Amino acid sequence: MATCEIDADVLQVFKKFKMAKDPKPSALIFRIDKDAHRFVIADEIIDISLEKLQEELSTSTPRYIVYVTKYTHQDGRISYPIVFIYYMPKGISPALAMTYSANKEKLFRALELGTPWISYIWKQ
Repeated sequence: MATCEIDADVLQVFKKFKMAKDPKPSALIFRIDKDAHRFVIADEIIDISLEKLQEELSTSTPRYIVYVTKYTHQDGRISYPIVFIYYMPKGISPALAMTYSANKEKLFRALELGTPWISYIWKQ
């Protein structure tokens, strides 16, 4: 099973997405190009709720999603947390599931999103 590469242009699109001024709830959706062994951007959706995003996702294809939304803290501060979502629908081929599973942390680290919480828990 090959690991995937991430091109500079994909990272550039992510950086622009991440640095948007006063962003609306938005999703940047990644997929794997199996032939080229590369991460590619499948879609960018602006102004979408998590509920609507869930309806938009295919039930037959895994995806990696970066979601950003506005969050107002109790003290009035505003932040824009970025969430990495690994979407794996039931019933897909084992080979496809393994490819996506094997590459999720590589994409997460390439996007420099921090420490995956699951890895953090395992290290304790």
